[in-house]
Amino acid sequence: MEFENLISNRLGGSDFYKTNYYKFEKYSNLKRKWLDNHPNETLLDFGIGEGDEMPPSFVLEKLDKEIYKYENRIYADNGIDFLKQIAAIHLKEIYNLEIKNPLTMINHVMGAKSALTLVPLAFVSDLDIVITTTPGYEVLANMASWLHGKIYQVPLYQENNYLPDLDAIPEEIYQKTKIFIINYPNNPTGAIATKSFYKKLVTLALKYNFIIVNDNTYGVFTYKTPPLSILSIPDAFKCAIEIHSFSKMFNMTGMRIGFIVGNETGIDIIKKVKDNVDSGQYIPIQLAACEAILNEKKYLPRLKDKYYKRMKTISKILNSSGLKVTMSNGTFYLYIKVPNKFKTADEFTRFLLDNCGIFVMPWDEVEPHIRLSMTFYCKTTEKLFYQELENRLKRIM
Repeated sequence: MEFENLISNRLGGSDFYKTNYYKFEKYSNLKRKWLDNHPNETLLDFGIGEGDEMPPSFVLEKLDKEIYKYENRIYADNGIDFLKQIAAIHLKEIYNLEIKNPLTMINHVMGAKSALTLVPLAFVSDLDIVITTTPGYEVLANMASWLHGKIYQVPLYQENNYLPDLDAIPEEIYQKTKIFIINYPNNPTGAIATKSFYKKLVTLALKYNFIIVNDNTYGVFTYKTPPLSILSIPDAFKCAIEIHSFSKMFNMTGMRIGFIVGNETGIDIIKKVKDNVDSGQYIPIQLAACEAILNEKKYLPRLKDKYYKRMKTISKILNSSGLKVTMSNGTFYLYIKVPNKFKTADEFTRFLLDNCGIFVMPWDEVEPHIRLSMTFYCKTTEKLFYQELENRLKRIM
């Protein structure tokens, strides 16, 4: 049997392998090949963006305690009420956001990625338009296209502070739009949204009857302004759903836990779809996530300070090496324009990997840029790591 001839037409049929593309998997394979070919060398890895620390001790201790309780072995389905109530505390502490009824306006998800697949399953019909920003995280758009939605990409440019130009989108596109997916603080650019941008987008959503989805995975990581939720904008609860994750802010990546918050009806629809997709995250992991929030005031400031100091140091090294680097206002990424002598970000990425063992992520979708994550792992000390980076860059730049 030739399975490739049986692939769903929604996925592209026999063209699936030609059209299916997930950036992180492609370049992770490239990194693995380098490691196989250089077993005695150290890779300076600025790539995927997974935290370099273990989850905090209070999370692990809570998990260890809860896994031995008989009542925690069962299906979680749409989650425990306690997590919804604790998530509301997080939204109040971090965003000054009041949630009237956490039990109906919040629901856990098995990571932000899972939520980004559930939303189009719930709302996208054939030929519905999904507006997405590029460069960006492609999961929701990919799922929507498999559901026969039409993807309309809006480019992000530095001159517009990496915010989509809402006025440049034609009215006939807005009229057919079902979902407008944004991601602020933004991966990969590090940009943050403003209240005025959110207000304008909410006004458009209410006028043209589309759903705003804000992937707020990096929400806590802002450095010059307080974290901002789109749901703090008047009337946003009428049209917006926001996705939050524990992966980045508590180094809980592998635990796959997050939550969605928004309009009661919208959340209820997603919950009913979710019932048919998964049976909920393991209850001890949900309880560990609750413990994370209960300790966030003492934990998050240190983590933010760590990433911000790393960004400042790495920016200084890169600028001294001839790369033009602007500090990000949010996330833990540096988004850097590729030198003119390289035609593409892919070319520059391979050049850095092959010539000096530095791994970055490329973005060629709008203008050639590379992204460096500040979650790098240091085998020795950060000081020696920085010296090694500087020495390697001197050889090539």
